[in-house]
Amino acid sequence: MKKVFAIVLSLAIVSGLFGSVGAVGASPVPVDPVDTVDQIVQSSVPTDQGVPTDLIVPRADQRSTSELVSPLADIDIPLSGGFSSASYYASGGRVDIKVDQLYLNPTDARAYATKSEQSLWTGLAWFGSSFIPVAGPYLSTLGLLSTINDAMFVSSIRSYADANQSVIIVISHDRFYGTVTRGAAYWNGMKDQVKSNTSLNQAYKVSSYVTYKY
Repeated sequence: MKKVFAIVLSLAIVSGLFGSVGAVGASPVPVDPVDTVDQIVQSSVPTDQGVPTDLIVPRADQRSTSELVSPLADIDIPLSGGFSSASYYASGGRVDIKVDQLYLNPTDARAYATKSEQSLWTGLAWFGSSFIPVAGPYLSTLGLLSTINDAMFVSSIRSYADANQSVIIVISHDRFYGTVTRGAAYWNGMKDQVKSNTSLNQAYKVSSYVTYKY
């Protein structure tokens, strides 16, 4: 059953899911990035019987106190980039999803898009070796993208960068089925938006990492 589902899911992704998700948030108009990121990550969650029914919950129900802004909070700090990674695990490994989020200013987003035109892995390799080297080990498992090109995904990145807007690139890797979903969304360029992914139930998050580039 697992093999059949994996084949069907892989075919769905090859035939259009990558492209359709890459187009999510392609409009350069600034919008709440949380909605778009949630859409990208939640679309990668498998729908078979082994997946916990509460893996996806309304954001208002899972909001933690750490997400709430204090009226005494410091003025936010602008960044030139950032990186975060989060892993979700449940049902003995049937849910094993790693979400990497790359934050880029407009200039670097254009450079990333140019690299990604060669292959999706070329862009990731540049990010993890030149832009934020500490992200390299987290992204190394995505070498499976080395032969994949996605013009729509690259175009969605450029739609923000060409409008002089910063970008968050979301890559959701289902390690149980070996599939990857990706997309781009608007980032306001500020430090408070660079955080590990919160699109799924935080009770299933087993690890996370965040770093900043000033």
